[in-house]
Amino acid sequence: MKLLTALNTLITGLAITMMVSCVGVTPDNADYITDFHKQYSPTHQFPLIPDSAALYVDYTKATEMRARIKFYWEVMRPTLADKVEKYYAIKGQEIKREAGDVAELLSGVRNYENPDLKGALEKIVNGNTEAVLITDGELADPVSPFMKDAFKTWLMKGHDIYILAEPYYENGKVSAKKLLFFFIFYDAKMDNNLFQYIKRVGRLSHYPKIHKMNLSITPSVKGTHGGHSDPNSYVQAMVTRKGDMELQEWSTGWTDKIEKFILQGKEGGSKEQDNGKVLIDGLQLDKNSIAGVKINNIAMKVFNINDDYTDYFNTRKAEEEVDTVIDWDEVENFMLFDQKAFDRNGFMKVYFDKKNYNDKCLDGSPFNYFKIAFFISELHENMERFRPMLEFDDRFKEGFKNVSVFESVKQTISDPEITEFLAANPFYSIYVKALAK
Repeated sequence: MKLLTALNTLITGLAITMMVSCVGVTPDNADYITDFHKQYSPTHQFPLIPDSAALYVDYTKATEMRARIKFYWEVMRPTLADKVEKYYAIKGQEIKREAGDVAELLSGVRNYENPDLKGALEKIVNGNTEAVLITDGELADPVSPFMKDAFKTWLMKGHDIYILAEPYYENGKVSAKKLLFFFIFYDAKMDNNLFQYIKRVGRLSHYPKIHKMNLSITPSVKGTHGGHSDPNSYVQAMVTRKGDMELQEWSTGWTDKIEKFILQGKEGGSKEQDNGKVLIDGLQLDKNSIAGVKINNIAMKVFNINDDYTDYFNTRKAEEEVDTVIDWDEVENFMLFDQKAFDRNGFMKVYFDKKNYNDKCLDGSPFNYFKIAFFISELHENMERFRPMLEFDDRFKEGFKNVSVFESVKQTISDPEITEFLAANPFYSIYVKALAK
């Protein structure tokens, strides 16, 4: 009996030991990294249904004058007719879905007063498809930023708005400058998105007089090395990029290669450098790529995702429900951002923090996973240069300008919630899979 008890105790102990030894065993592949990124990135939480665009048309005097507005008639009418799945007519306070050929519907617009533009915008931004709103932007109040709330909602879902505006003159009066707006609600992260289609098929470059503005809170990050970053050759990385993230898979050891030749900055007897050798190069941020603002500064953070990605990987493999949120494990004193390189030309160079080097995040086995994230930390509003593109003569008060669209855009990009959102959510992420140390 004692022998049986002892054997049970031994077996139980071995089982516990085996279970403990399996804790922290990281996945041998990064197959789910892209899905992991989308799952835990706020800008990926509201995916749009592809190829299901909606069109909202303000039945206003401008659209009634359609044949005299060249861009509308030659480009937008035939282009949208081929792409739009749902057509909504804004006839005064009524927003009604109408069936029929889109080109014919656009040819039959008649003028209605007092359009419910705010209601149409709410339907668009609370929906799950791309959309276009055609309107002259005129309500009775020429200074009301009535589009702001809708714009902010759409942008904070991680989407984008491209604004096209065609100048025209009402009743042939040169003094009465008007604009017909095409607000394209799309998602730049989507392949073959609505704006890409309109740009390609409509040949926008052939219409230089059309006012253009991309309203977005996602800056442009260019990769100078095949579209992605350029890691130091000593890590022997395989790099793949998808939109606002990339995966680097390093294949060299830490002590004999990475720390010896990059962290310590030694190669062929060369003099030791202050920060060692550059670890990641080749990414450049366009500081003016968010219309209406200039990006003055960005911040970089590193997160240990060994546990989080392992849990996500195993849950997906088991076809179970994944966690909806995670607590990001920030790592300090592991890497440095080259502020001087960014100040000079927008390059996003990364070094190891040689002076305070802390490698406690390298606790994974047989692989380590960590995330390098970039955030916008300082913006400068610069909307005045867009004023001539967005304001127009007011139809209700002669000699006055209607600035409602201009103010809507201006107040959107300067809204404190937008600033806080940008500071808290990365605009670009580098995921690294490296060997155990």
